[in-house]
Parts: sequence; C-alpha cells; structure tokens
Amino acid sequence: MNYQKLYECLFCAVRTAGIVANMMQATIVNEGKQVEVVEDEDERHLRMREAKTRADEIVQEILLQSVLPEYQAVLSLDVEEDTASRTCFLKQDYDYTLVLDPIDGTLDYLHQKDTWSICSAILHEHDVRLAIVYFPKRDIMYTYVEGVGCRVYHRLKQCTAADGEVLSVQCDNTPSVVYKNSRLSQDIVQQLWERGFQVVDDSEQELGCPDAILACMRGEGLAYFSDTRNIRDILLGAILSKLENGHAYDYAGNAARWASHGRQKEIVFSIFEKNQIF
Repeated sequence: MNYQKLYECLFCAVRTAGIVANMMQATIVNEGKQVEVVEDEDERHLRMREAKTRADEIVQEILLQSVLPEYQAVLSLDVEEDTASRTCFLKQDYDYTLVLDPIDGTLDYLHQKDTWSICSAILHEHDVRLAIVYFPKRDIMYTYVEGVGCRVYHRLKQCTAADGEVLSVQCDNTPSVVYKNSRLSQDIVQQLWERGFQVVDDSEQELGCPDAILACMRGEGLAYFSDTRNIRDILLGAILSKLENGHAYDYAGNAARWASHGRQKEIVFSIFEKNQIF
C-alpha cells in the first residue's frame, strides 16, 4: 500500500468536504437515526449517537468517491452512514480498513460549535497506518502517514499536502494531570488518585474534548484515558501515539493492539513512558 499516495487523495477530499460542510452548517437540521441501545448509557451520549444530518451523508460520499476508483478492491469499510458508494466496497476481510466518520460531533455541528471534525484512517495489521482529523471551523488538520510522520496544517484551505508542519513536542516537566472521558470506571479513577494524579474529566474543561487530548499532545497532560471514545478522539490519540515519544497503551500499561475497526474500547495515549503513568 502506498500510504502517501492514498493520503494525497484523502487530503484533497477532506479539504473539499470541509468547505461543503461549513457552507451547510448554518441551515442544517437533525434528521436523526436509529441506534442500538447501550446498557447504562446516559441521555447525552444517546443523543450524540442518534444525531445525523444530510451533511454527514454528503461528506461521506465525497470521501468514498475520492478513493473508489483505485482502492475499492483493496479496502474494507468502517463508516458511519449508509450511503450509495458504501455498497461498492465489497471486501470484508479488514486487512486494510478505511475508517470514516464524516462529521464526528454532529451535535456540536448542529449547535454551530467549532469542535466537530472530519475523520479518516487506514488500519492494517492491528496498527494505524494513516490518520486524518480536520476541524473545518478552526481550519486546522492533524495527520499521521506511515513513512512520513505526524503533521499539522494551519489554514488548511490555503495548503497543499506537502505544506504540513512537523508535529513534535518537548516537555521539560512531567505533568500531574491525567485526562479521561466520563465512561472511565471509578475503580481506575481511584487508582489514579492513589498514585497522586489530578484526574480531570474532559467534560469539565472549558473547551472540553478534543482539547484535552490536544493538551496531552503538547505535553500539558500526562495521559488521556479513553473508554469507548468517539472516532475523532481515538484518531487524535493515534496521531499523538505516533509522535517521536508517543505511546498507546492498554489499561495495564502494555502496548495497545488496535482492533481491525476504528473503535477502541480501552486505550491510553501519552508522550510519557509507562512507568510514569502506571
């Protein structure tokens, strides 16, 4: 697989899709969708999963159409929406998996916020080989491409694929703050407290997630403990883990083994070694 070539294809499609989604945001409505019941799920998370707009479907079609001519026989799909081009990808062995969330944060999108994103990734042999997270309202994109590394694009609409700045981090001090999402078990939270960490739920932050993960990417947080997080935050964490000093761990501190699909239930992202966390 030529990941750089595939990335250049997705780069152009994501940039176009961001322009389209931005133009639609002011007038979009929530059409809703049926979702499976999750045990003990709170009302907020249920509303998030039920949200769907016409923009979700249009963005997904833009992305699928961009890779369809050359990659339909190679890629299995893990995508959000049931759109026409989805039926053209017949492989289901998940050797190479294309992960798409056309608008991750649909409720934020409907509420005119800037934290919604367009996300895509390629998984192969239980690892992330390519990841893209684009925030159209912020016009910032974070990426990882195998063989190239991690990049950030400011003012993406003015950029080409070659214009990304190298993402790197240098941290002189070890932070004591550990971020998490609300599904993390109280037992693990208690263990983190007992180790002397300040544990902060990302919903308590003024800007919330994804900014908690971005803080960890900058070395301002020790780690992000994720339990059944959405694709945007999983892929931001994946990009963090691909930094020069980045890691993805399971809850025991072992190197994480990615599933063949995009959703990872229990995973920890950090730029610090496991003996500083576990």
